[in-house]
Amino acid sequence: MTRTGSRTTGRPTLSEVARLSGVSPITASRALRGVTTVAPQLAMKVHEAALQLGYVANPAARALASAQSQSIVVLIPSLSNQLFIDTLEAIHDVMRPRGLEVLIGNSHYDINEEENLIRNYLAYQPRGLL
Repeated sequence: MTRTGSRTTGRPTLSEVARLSGVSPITASRALRGVTTVAPQLAMKVHEAALQLGYVANPAARALASAQSQSIVVLIPSLSNQLFIDTLEAIHDVMRPRGLEVLIGNSHYDINEEENLIRNYLAYQPRGLL
């Protein structure tokens, strides 16, 4: 199979994974997301093709397609305060088993930095903001 990769990044694409595994791109996408309606043997072929190509899903593309991401944004005033570290650990412990990634922003007790972080993280279409 000739590797073409994404035009902009050179990384393997979902279409290449689909071609290599002999399924449609939507089936490849569903298999990689763990949708249970994909037959286990097809899902295995897709996962093997993704591994062989070094494919990594693009969460930004998924967020764009679904108008939401698997991210929760957590803004904290300081990473040097143990209270905030313990809070981050607790948030991570709750979110990770639910398939949610925690994005952390450190505002350094600066309201302008906090506004900037919020503006930047909203571009990722997070599921929530703490």
